[in-house]
Amino acid sequence: MKFYSRNNVLLHNQINDCWIIVRNSIYNITEFIASHPGGSDILLSRAGEDATSFFMAKHGRSAGVMNRLEKYKIGELEASDRINANDFDEPFLIELIDKCYKEKLYKVPGRLNNPFFWIRLINISLFFMLSILALYADVPFYVAIVSSIFQAIISTSLFGFLAHEATHRNFPKSKTGRVFLNITWPVFWPFISQGPLRYEHNSHHIKIGDPEFDYEVSAFAPVIRYSGHIETHPKYGSQHKFAKYIYPFYANIITTIGGYSSGFWDRHNRKVGVEHTLSVLATLVYFIVIPSLLQGHWLWFSFLYIIYQCVLFYGIYVGAAINHFVPSVTAPIPEEYKNKYAYYNCHNTTNFCTSSKLWFWYTGGFNIQIEHHLIPFIPVENLNKLIPIVKQLCIKYNYPYKSYLTFKELWDDHYTFLGIFSNNNNVESISAEMENRNSYQGR
Repeated sequence: MKFYSRNNVLLHNQINDCWIIVRNSIYNITEFIASHPGGSDILLSRAGEDATSFFMAKHGRSAGVMNRLEKYKIGELEASDRINANDFDEPFLIELIDKCYKEKLYKVPGRLNNPFFWIRLINISLFFMLSILALYADVPFYVAIVSSIFQAIISTSLFGFLAHEATHRNFPKSKTGRVFLNITWPVFWPFISQGPLRYEHNSHHIKIGDPEFDYEVSAFAPVIRYSGHIETHPKYGSQHKFAKYIYPFYANIITTIGGYSSGFWDRHNRKVGVEHTLSVLATLVYFIVIPSLLQGHWLWFSFLYIIYQCVLFYGIYVGAAINHFVPSVTAPIPEEYKNKYAYYNCHNTTNFCTSSKLWFWYTGGFNIQIEHHLIPFIPVENLNKLIPIVKQLCIKYNYPYKSYLTFKELWDDHYTFLGIFSNNNNVESISAEMENRNSYQGR
């Protein structure tokens, strides 16, 4: 049996040379990628890295799947890089996965019987109607502005219902649907290019809040401190006051600024810079170049694009990101729960307004984060069905479960969190947050 370090495994992270780590064992799955029933993208998003939590969340304790994987085994992790194998068999997670399979929560109804199919179809239709009205029709300026705003609101919803689903599973199922999504992606979500999002977001699922894994924490570091592992600096002193003013440029920060300045992409050997650049160019062609060539007034279309971007990015941030950064994550994790995957996710994630259909639509299901983080492969259609199951298990195993009844409560707590990390005065909370990150090794 050969032994490899994590750094050595990380070198094998391309489609033609792909290794992964599952339960301290190393597998060369290069030949398997093309035939993977769940699609190649999810495997490539963990290429060269530990995929144990993803494997467990999808396949549980399936002996058949494990046996198929074993034929690709090439070695084991070196002793210094191994994680306690007992932590992989967390009773909470095993019972949760079993219940998900029993309730068939990994599956969704066929298109015609699935209301979410019609929601997506209506959203897409309205999006392009408003887009054509704002950019390509001769309408009064106020109609164009209102159309751009509502177009961005719909795009915020689609980010959860389309982009997020494509990031975690083989979605859409049809080849035509995937081609359509690939072509229109830069139009729906400027500056959030597809390949980088899939890798960065799945990495975030491995270890929320840690700069080494969580791209948002790393990319926002030039302006906002989200973790005690980001060294304090006077520039963070007023972050709890000015943060709300930079959220409209969320995607610009985490990709164009964060992607090139944080070193996150380079550290993980992802050649995503070119893809991101092409995606941004496609965005500018659709929103500014073509309308300007047809009608002139490039300053006007640039203005409309900025309105669209700011409404979209602000919506994505308040609906999907701030519920990871609240004071409860600075509470110390009890010794007996350290390095437990499910506990770490329950501790570092919150829900909000889960009974509101409007918030669920607007965020595309992002307001239900705890359940999604525990089992990322559960379709958004079934997240509400998962809530009572997770609540019951949290009570049974004494796991935390934080859910805000109103968005204002979440908003206020988020800025309290930013205040804690504005400086190092709150030593106890920051030390506890750092210890939580250090005690959970991530997989």
